[in-house]
Amino acid sequence: MIHSAEEWARMLFVPLYQEKFLQTIWNTPDPMRQQEGWRLKSGKWSPWFFNMRPLGDSPELFFNCCVAMADLISEHEDVDVITAVEMAGINLSGGMAVVSRSLLSIPRRIAYTRPLPKKVRTPEEAAELFSQFDEGVAGYGQKEFIEGRLLDGDRVAIFDDMATNLGSKIIARLTVLWMAKQMGISVTCNKIFYFLNRERENRQRGLDFAKRTEPGLYPEPLHAHYVIEFDDHFPDLNGIMHPEEFQVISDFQRDDSGRFQDKGEQQRVLALAAKTRQD
Repeated sequence: MIHSAEEWARMLFVPLYQEKFLQTIWNTPDPMRQQEGWRLKSGKWSPWFFNMRPLGDSPELFFNCCVAMADLISEHEDVDVITAVEMAGINLSGGMAVVSRSLLSIPRRIAYTRPLPKKVRTPEEAAELFSQFDEGVAGYGQKEFIEGRLLDGDRVAIFDDMATNLGSKIIARLTVLWMAKQMGISVTCNKIFYFLNRERENRQRGLDFAKRTEPGLYPEPLHAHYVIEFDDHFPDLNGIMHPEEFQVISDFQRDDSGRFQDKGEQQRVLALAAKTRQD
């Protein structure tokens, strides 16, 4: 190991904001996001977003993030193949595998998921879709939804850039398990690795997945591991962000009432950000 996850988080969090991979309605260069904010996969509106897809534009930061992920995964010997969630996890997983071999002398097999033929937003919707595949519903041909090789007995881990509520990671896990079933092999998939965590409850949320009763979800404890806990390191941006920007994001992270899901509140903070950019 080169650095602990906490050490990497302290080194990387502020640069990720300064180079606009951590974007807010204040610092984003995208006019549409300035006017609308973001709608997460969960359906939740947000005034900030973490986007590692263009991270290759910053070679030094990309390299350090890949090393941080390789470091994180190096603590887990019981992983045979890392399966990235398309699209954001793909470039990071490739870089991670290279530095894992070159710097840590740990070779890593990697794969990635492909889009399903129908957009699904929840694990329940994904399980229903896979059941339709099993039943031979018209319109769904047999496709490969994993690019890479799965072998009998593989211990598979899911890999991504960030998590809001683990939903997309669980969908990727269902894809892995369904593909393994089609191939007539047995694999396990109960670890999830990603770079930034949006909601502190995710570790417990993963463990509580074992309590689900739907067999199509393959319930078991899921172990979430990540480099940066957003809420722990957000205070590092105090004095770097505009004061009103820092306050709004701080309030959003603490909001349990659904206040920021109200259209009127969204328009208020969007107007505040627009005024600040003009001043």
